[in-house]
Amino acid sequence: MLVTYEDESGFRPENESDIMLRMRVLAGEVYREHVYAEFIMRQMFPSTATGEYLEAHAQLRGMSRRKGTYATGVVTFTAAEEVHDAILIPAGTEVCTADDLLRYATDEDVILGSGVQTASVRVTAVQPGSAYNAALRKVTVIVTPVLGVAGVVNPSSFKGGTDDESDDQLRTRVIDSYQNVLNGANAAYYRAIAMSVDGVYDAAAVGRARGEGTVDVYASGKGSGVPEETIGAIQALLDEKRELNVDVRAVAATGLSISLYIILAVKEGYDFGAVATVVEHEVRDYINALGIGHDLRLSSVGEVIYHVEGVADYRFVESYGSDRIIPPDRFARATTILVRAD
Repeated sequence: MLVTYEDESGFRPENESDIMLRMRVLAGEVYREHVYAEFIMRQMFPSTATGEYLEAHAQLRGMSRRKGTYATGVVTFTAAEEVHDAILIPAGTEVCTADDLLRYATDEDVILGSGVQTASVRVTAVQPGSAYNAALRKVTVIVTPVLGVAGVVNPSSFKGGTDDESDDQLRTRVIDSYQNVLNGANAAYYRAIAMSVDGVYDAAAVGRARGEGTVDVYASGKGSGVPEETIGAIQALLDEKRELNVDVRAVAATGLSISLYIILAVKEGYDFGAVATVVEHEVRDYINALGIGHDLRLSSVGEVIYHVEGVADYRFVESYGSDRIIPPDRFARATTILVRAD
């Protein structure tokens, strides 16, 4: 803009002049419109759209972003001393984990009766999210005090918590809907129905599973199964949208445990323990993200390890783990991932 002005007028305006100030304001406006135009261009296509704009693309394909689900589990309350009078622990009593203060609320009233030192009750996370899938004996704090109750603990891990569907996950479903036309007569159609249900990470449809005219639709979480309520929700949708004279059944996919033993060498200057922890986390996440019917290849796992900062070399102990074929009714679930020094 300034060069053009100089060419047309024959002189360069001073920095403090009125003309220069106007040019700067105009240049700022032009730049802002250019940035906005680039933003609009990105949001015009599902492959690059984000946030609410991606959700608008999904709506055009009859989809919506899956909402996160609430983790559930059981906690056991312990009386402070021998109970002589009944102690009511009302529904809504809150407990939480000691380390990251994730809170849960009791689903119903429970009573510590005379001579009974402990009582168990089902609880639900106060917010959705996979972070609320607390491990064994992690819930140890009573947030809502109850007179006569000394402690609480979860005797088993919590399950069922999932995060809201990410942009990447929703984008994949939208793009798949263009690549695999959902015409009501193919596996992609039934898989898409299952994938639209909250709490479902992956799904697979198997035709003629129980003979001619039958379809079994398997569903799973990310490296975990799905609860009966989710299967019920899938079945209700399948019953509503299935083809005539087709028997469609929703089934919870079962996990196939995957264990790996990794010998690791780290680059000079890096802490082995820190790098090993990241490797273990990344490998576990990769395996759990495979979903239903996707085979595990050690070469792909190696690619994940290779891109962890600080890794110098690695190898697998073949007697402990190898490539695995994942059937169409099962999902990969990382169990023991051992990372040791070379």
